[in-house]
Amino acid sequence: MSSFRAALDDCSLSDVGYQSRWYTWEKGKFESTNIRERLDRGVANNAWWSLHPHFVLSHMTHSFSDHCPLLMDTFTQSTPRSLWHFKFEAAWLLEESCESEVRKL
Repeated sequence: MSSFRAALDDCSLSDVGYQSRWYTWEKGKFESTNIRERLDRGVANNAWWSLHPHFVLSHMTHSFSDHCPLLMDTFTQSTPRSLWHFKFEAAWLLEESCESEVRKL
């Protein structure tokens, strides 16, 4: 995972968010054994965001695969999004100054 995170950082890519259902992967047919996770994500850099400020990424319904297809609509009429993206690393919680820095935002 660290190599993947480094590649995202090297390319200045961040998660673009989504609309609709929160998960993209599902396993188990019964409620008691069902597992759902958001494994699949769309990422973009600031140059892409400035070209497509009104996009919407949707998690579609899956049928044959256990992963939901992602649909990127770049022609929607939604409100433009900010070009600033917050990134969080769980290791920051180990830093003493974490809480005070978050409160500054």
